[in-house]
Amino acid sequence: MQKSVVHNSANNLVSSTLLPTVLDQTVDDKRLVVLDMGLATSATVNFFNQSKCRLQFAALIDPQLEQYNSEDCSHADKVRLFSEALNLPADIKIDIFLFWDLFCYLSPPAIQALMEVLAPYVHTKSRAHSIGLLNARQEMFYCEYGISSPSHLWQQPNTATQPVIYAHTRRDFESLFSYLTVDKSCLLSGNRVENLLMVSA
Repeated sequence: MQKSVVHNSANNLVSSTLLPTVLDQTVDDKRLVVLDMGLATSATVNFFNQSKCRLQFAALIDPQLEQYNSEDCSHADKVRLFSEALNLPADIKIDIFLFWDLFCYLSPPAIQALMEVLAPYVHTKSRAHSIGLLNARQEMFYCEYGISSPSHLWQQPNTATQPVIYAHTRRDFESLFSYLTVDKSCLLSGNRVENLLMVSA
């Protein structure tokens, strides 16, 4: 596992080892399709405005995430809730998924439901980026994330109430992701790890 370098500057930039690989997509003459699971940050909007891109923000990462984790909510109900929240067009394939720290706030059944909803939108060259906990016994930074440059994440503290944290190991992901696999992982500051997710062979 390699270590990413952190820049403690006022602009909240974090150097990323894996982001360049996630963003290195060739889609010929088609628009790059990006699904960002967070809020619409100016950093990400400005970054992708420089290219031919269809950028969609899901805004799933907020205190309301517990609705997907409820034990009273069946798998079918979770699938329906995620489908309604994402509201993805039926005819698109997503090239880049930016999950950020979403998985830290979803239970295993919720992750499985989300993966089922996203399955029709994945193609063989889809790539994804996620951020998780390195040590489940320590606190998780609660941040909004974005992309500042091909090799730099942008982050700022999220002032909303932090949802309940679910710590998942790399081995957990192997069982939760039916068509994605953690290809590489690198350390980030604040007890975090970033993951590059690729489509399983």
